[in-house]
Amino acid sequence: MDKPVRTKGIRIQKGESTLDKLRGIIPHWIHDTREDPSSVTGVIYLRTCRCSECGFQVSFEKPFCPHCQAEMRKFKGI
Repeated sequence: MDKPVRTKGIRIQKGESTLDKLRGIIPHWIHDTREDPSSVTGVIYLRTCRCSECGFQVSFEKPFCPHCQAEMRKFKGI
């Protein structure tokens, strides 16, 4: 009897960014921004952020989303 093959990990297609793929899979906070020409980067980050899983908006980062209970992760160096 053959055992089913189980694979773990993330499949990345040719020309696809690993970081973009992880952003789509791992729950994280998305900070709201607005354009500001006087800023060095041209963008100002606002106090509010949204859950990448359910879109629930909070006023500051929390370890878990209060709406969908997803555990949030931080992307280092982004």
